[in-house]
Amino acid sequence: MPRLQLPHKPPTMMSVLAVDAMYFHAAQQALSRASEYTKRIDQVMGVIERLQGKIDALSCGPDGEKDGEITSRNCAKLESLYIQMEGAEYRLGEAYGPVLQNMAAVHILCAASAEAHINMQAQDHLHGRDWSTFERLPVDAKWLFLPKLLSLPGFDPSRQPFQDFDALLHIRNKLVHYRIHKEPWDSPGIPGFLTELGLNVESGERSVNAVRGMLTGLAQQLRQDQPHWFTGGRENFFEVTFQK
Repeated sequence: MPRLQLPHKPPTMMSVLAVDAMYFHAAQQALSRASEYTKRIDQVMGVIERLQGKIDALSCGPDGEKDGEITSRNCAKLESLYIQMEGAEYRLGEAYGPVLQNMAAVHILCAASAEAHINMQAQDHLHGRDWSTFERLPVDAKWLFLPKLLSLPGFDPSRQPFQDFDALLHIRNKLVHYRIHKEPWDSPGIPGFLTELGLNVESGERSVNAVRGMLTGLAQQLRQDQPHWFTGGRENFFEVTFQK
């Protein structure tokens, strides 16, 4: 009597949280907010520049010389302008607040997205001690070593997109492991080291594009499509996969 052939067990549907997509979209949203908030900075800077122009004009003596004798009438006007300037400089600090918060979030979330993605890819290919050893590596080493472990071309640290990715990781480390920065105060009092910390829109755009470039490059080497969540206003970060 022939044996009854049982059907193969169907694959099991598994729900997965795509944290790489979640972090990347959060970074994009933070970058968009930061860009919008810079309009307020420009407005307040315009006020400060106009006040400074009036102060400079009134600070000249009767003959137009700088630091010359200032009339009593001009002294009264200058006092009023200095009070207005103090208020404007305080408002400038307030205008910078949400920009700095969102720009810091951009870099931290971009780095988190990149690490989550490389970990998720590694879990599909590495097992046991290979995976546990890989998991302890720094983020940049993970991105350099995983392609090599899979006999792929990998990334050249001296070329893009790895150069901007490396810059992103340096900025993230400066923000997360922050050391106090100081510089002499100079009106309007916004320190120049904000650029070194990547707290401007241009730096944030480079970080977002660096992550996009790294993930796209890895997908091409693995013969995969680039992540479909790069575009669109996606808010559902659950994905369904099949496990045999």
